[in-house]
Amino acid sequence: MKGTWSMEHPKLDENYLNLGSFFDIYNEEDFLLRNMKIQNELIETQIIQHPIVEQTILDHVTFSDCEFEKADISDVIFKNCDLSNCRFPESSIFQVEFQNCKMIGTSFEGSYCHNVVFNGCLMDLSNLDKMNLKVMQLNDCSLKDASFSENKLNKVSFKNCDLNEMTIWNTKLKGIDFSNSQFETIEIDQDSTKGLKVNTEQAAYLASYFLDIRVSY
Repeated sequence: MKGTWSMEHPKLDENYLNLGSFFDIYNEEDFLLRNMKIQNELIETQIIQHPIVEQTILDHVTFSDCEFEKADISDVIFKNCDLSNCRFPESSIFQVEFQNCKMIGTSFEGSYCHNVVFNGCLMDLSNLDKMNLKVMQLNDCSLKDASFSENKLNKVSFKNCDLNEMTIWNTKLKGIDFSNSQFETIEIDQDSTKGLKVNTEQAAYLASYFLDIRVSY
């Protein structure tokens, strides 16, 4: 069916992971964390340039006011984590799953994502600008007041997401389907909407937004 594609999931085997702490990343000179399972940990005010996290599960981990610039994150699962207001500028995120994570105000500005899934995540006020997104799914996520501008998209899907008051500028949405997601208002430029699939109510809003047309039913 058009609009569907296969995802590559994180390549890891939980049976072969070592229990540890996120702070083990400081044991390596190049800030490397690999083959780990980290649970129920609080990480506060950490600033790391180019950390590398591979084949790792983070479960119920809270990151508070952290910045990981140019992070390299691959084959990683975040479960029930709190990443609110954390910053991942210019990072590379490959084959990563975020499951039921709290990500209010989280910034991925300038990052590259390939084979990334967000399931049931709270992403209100997040900064998703200037990103290169290839094969990404957002399922049952809240993106209220999120910024989604100046992005390059390839095989990106939104399913049952709350997009209310989202800001979208200078992002080609051709082939993107918003019809099974929801918004009452959205800030978007007209060029970005070309080729965007919407439902009847969303079409009526966009007609009013751009053309001051009122649609009656």
